Amino acid sequence: MKRVYNFSAGPSMLPQSVLEKAAAEMLDYEGSGQSVMEMSHRSKIYGTIIEGAEALLREVMNIPDNYKVLFLQGGASTQFAAIPMNLGTKSGKADYVLTGQWATKAQKEAARYIQANVVASSKDKTFSYIPKLDPDTFTKDADYF
Repeated sequence: MKRVYNFSAGPSMLPQSVLEKAAAEMLDYEGSGQSVMEMSHRSKIYGTIIEGAEALLREVMNIPDNYKVLFLQGGASTQFAAIPMNLGTKSGKADYVLTGQWATKAQKEAARYIQANVVASSKDKTFSYIPKLDPDTFTKDADYF
């Protein structure tokens, strides 16, 4: 079989060894008698999966312990609403840097639920650069950035 190189914005290709392991465990994940798709997200065995995923993500991305890691369902557009609705609950304010169409969509959707401040943008040059951030433009009591 010829493998396709997929660089889509959503799903992408996986190493063949990963696909082979997933196929082998499709009916019986690590001797549990069920596939991962069938088990409760509250079960002990699924807990080890999610804890391991978080540990690896923290290691690979160097995420410090004082940051939360959220595994959320839905695509990017779903998160554009879910993030302000769940994280913008104290001051009802958040700061956004507009670096492209996706950031712009996220800020516009957030503005439906909270005060979504634009603290920097590169729209003036069709998002061709990352704008410099001036600390004085940040909202002091923003729930997130």
